[in-house]
Amino acid sequence: MIHVLSTPVLYSLELTPVCNNRCRGCSNVFAEARVARTVPPPLGAAEWGVVLDHIAPYAEQLKLTGGEPTLHPEFEAIVRRVSDLGLNFTLFTNARWPDPERLVHFLADVPQCVGLLVSLHGPTAPVHEAFTGVPGSFEETVANIRLATSAGLLVATSTVITRQSHDRIAETVALAADLGADHAVVSRYLGEPLPDVEPTVGELLTAVHTIEELRRSGARVRYGDCIPQCFVENSSTGCLAGVAYCAIDPWGNLRPCNHSPTVAGSLLNQPVETLWHSAAMEQWRSLIPAACHTCAEFPRCHGGCRALAELRPERRDPLVGAPLAQARPPERLRLYEGLRPVRRYRIRREDFGYVLMRGNRIAPLPFEDEPILEACDGQTTLRQIERRFGQHGLSLVAALYRKGLLELEPAA
Repeated sequence: MIHVLSTPVLYSLELTPVCNNRCRGCSNVFAEARVARTVPPPLGAAEWGVVLDHIAPYAEQLKLTGGEPTLHPEFEAIVRRVSDLGLNFTLFTNARWPDPERLVHFLADVPQCVGLLVSLHGPTAPVHEAFTGVPGSFEETVANIRLATSAGLLVATSTVITRQSHDRIAETVALAADLGADHAVVSRYLGEPLPDVEPTVGELLTAVHTIEELRRSGARVRYGDCIPQCFVENSSTGCLAGVAYCAIDPWGNLRPCNHSPTVAGSLLNQPVETLWHSAAMEQWRSLIPAACHTCAEFPRCHGGCRALAELRPERRDPLVGAPLAQARPPERLRLYEGLRPVRRYRIRREDFGYVLMRGNRIAPLPFEDEPILEACDGQTTLRQIERRFGQHGLSLVAALYRKGLLELEPAA
């Protein structure tokens, strides 16, 4: 079962449709209109302020994206408004900035900027630019990643698996580390069929196997979206779109995610709660294939990508196969029994129980687990938790530790 939150806590703000790359596999649903120059101008800073006022009471973290968000003519004013509201945000950018020194200095002075996610689609110019469509973009992006990390900004890279990059993932992750990135994020292509960009099944499997090998070796690499477990066993997790996350387009409309064309309505004239529980959103949530609800991995996978069910002729995520009868056991985690769990999350009450939040890390829990959470007080040891709550208590602590919602401190 998937627990839909009463309001979203994670928001992608698509500040502008304008972009200075020409990515063949652009995930923006308004990309074609942008090329045809038929898109209206985006909201100004004042209108974005109205949107921010609507979502601020519920937001755990924002992602400022686009298009290329830094090309919004009032980008700095929007960021200042986000900062004034005390909202943490990441900036999803191609790092091709008109004035890199100014931008990096500006962001370094904004404490609510918790990181940059920079598009890096290959380890070399030919591979990267086969996706971006702009000669010279690789050199510019690489230089500005290094500039940002040198200034102390936390940077992660974002790579889409393509026909050109599927066998260059390890090199791309290595380049990200060399540039000072904290970690690399690798995502599958999500969009309408593009045979010359989208990898074949075999190529995607090659990429997934590489990612899993890198993770086992200790490389700091993560998945950016869900790879269904029925396609291949992997360490990705289910999408939170329509569950805890939504996108807001350049004109203030709430959508399930960046990839979905579904529009629930405008935040300029309707509250978040109304749009989040609208008929359009409920219809979108229903796009999960019926068989997925019987799968042992459904709680982790969430049934693949619902946006692809809108965009693909087969009306479903093409990677979804037959449901699995048995879930993959979690990785074993050896922990010293004297360690003391410490809470590192914010908590919100929901009808089903609680949701724990730390940045973009989310965990729903039933009410009956509250005593275990209370025991994670920095004083109680794992040995004591096991005595009080048994294996379930230890398993919950381990799961929350893996998500970064708990830390484990040694005995004093």
